[in-house]
Amino acid sequence: MHSHPRLLLTIATGVFPLAATATDDVRALLRQLGNQVAELKQHADQADARIRDLETRLAAEQQKNRQLTTQTSPAANGVVAVSASPAANPTEAKPETKPPVTLGDTKGTFKIPGTDTSLGFGGFVKLDVNESSVSAPSFGDQYLSISNIPVSHRGEDSQLAFNARESRFWFKSFTPSAWGDINTYLELDLYGAAASYTPRLRHAYGSFGNFLAGQTWTTFLNELAAPDTLDNAGPVGLAKFRQPLVRWTQPFKFAGESLDLQLAAESPNSTLWTGSGWIPALGTLTYDNLTTTGDDRYPDLIAKLVYKPDWGNLSLAAMGRQIRNANNTSGAAREAWGGGVSLAGKINVFELDNIRFTLNYGNAIGRYSSVNRLEDAALDSAGNLHLVNVYSAVTAYQHWWSNTWRSTFAYGFEQADQPDFVAATMTRQAQSVHANLLWSPLPQATLGIEYLYGSRELIDGRNGNISRAMFSAKYNF
Repeated sequence: MHSHPRLLLTIATGVFPLAATATDDVRALLRQLGNQVAELKQHADQADARIRDLETRLAAEQQKNRQLTTQTSPAANGVVAVSASPAANPTEAKPETKPPVTLGDTKGTFKIPGTDTSLGFGGFVKLDVNESSVSAPSFGDQYLSISNIPVSHRGEDSQLAFNARESRFWFKSFTPSAWGDINTYLELDLYGAAASYTPRLRHAYGSFGNFLAGQTWTTFLNELAAPDTLDNAGPVGLAKFRQPLVRWTQPFKFAGESLDLQLAAESPNSTLWTGSGWIPALGTLTYDNLTTTGDDRYPDLIAKLVYKPDWGNLSLAAMGRQIRNANNTSGAAREAWGGGVSLAGKINVFELDNIRFTLNYGNAIGRYSSVNRLEDAALDSAGNLHLVNVYSAVTAYQHWWSNTWRSTFAYGFEQADQPDFVAATMTRQAQSVHANLLWSPLPQATLGIEYLYGSRELIDGRNGNISRAMFSAKYNF
């Protein structure tokens, strides 16, 4: 029991010297770390001093450059100064990078940089080669013009004609807005003159939401019902013409079906047979035996209902218009109100095949049933207006032999109930037949052949006819 104090004393004597040695080592390490911190602080102070010196030198150099630019600037001599280059003034902001051209909102368009407007352009080049049984004057050798078919075998036989006047160029734009899309469209062809390739305006219109203004197809026409023919004019009885107009299109639903109501005011042009009761006036246009005057006071008013089911398209149009003439032997203006109706459509049948038709009737639709072939009214010897009843019909069947081959068979007819006093040389009835075979190996190219036959009968019973074989090559761009 007495040995334990000695043991504890021996252990304490050996441990305490070890603790004293460890404390000396820690103190030495702390002194070394303190020296390193002091050295790092000294380096940091030196770096701060160096940075301040560089900033001072840079500011002095910039001030020197600004003074030099001011002294040598042409502005001192009254000339506009040019800003210093980025190399001389590194703190000056770089010019903004121009925004890139991007794809437009519709296929085939691009956006104007920095705007929401999408632009597009295109068209096609088309060559027609026509071999006709007889020669027809003016444009009659280039497309079917009933009024130019010679009667009683007048005209040169076997006429060959080449032309590329149907070639077209179009330009369009699309701009979205809170009030609806703002769209424009411009299209030209080369039918401005029979003897030259003068550009002619076909379409030039703009639309803002549901409102359209400009020149385009008349609202009386259902363009989807027009047959797919190589001949530019198409069958008789079809008013394929364009004129200045304003139109409102209101889509709506009825019994779950989609319909459009179109209301239009269009450019008036009274087409008259004048005979001996007419006095020529400056600015009056004359086509064959018909005259288009400039005496109109009211627009042609047209309302059309369009039905758009999955199986096709149907339209019913009604028109009211004033026929007026101020140049007659009575010395007083003559006017009369008339109108007409049109039922037209395109009906899909088997796969891609479809039937197209147009039926027109009215007592003031001579100009709307065929361009410059029948009159709206006739003037008697006293200068009185007599409205002329006209009815016309067009029907066509389009068959697709494959995805690249198709054919159209079309028939057109029109007739006017001419007054007894009208000259016997006026056209009373006309008809036409078209049959073609078209090949489109690519969306950008179409080659085709077409046969057409046209005839007209005069009031005195004489008639004339034309047969034509066509070859066409059309390339879109």
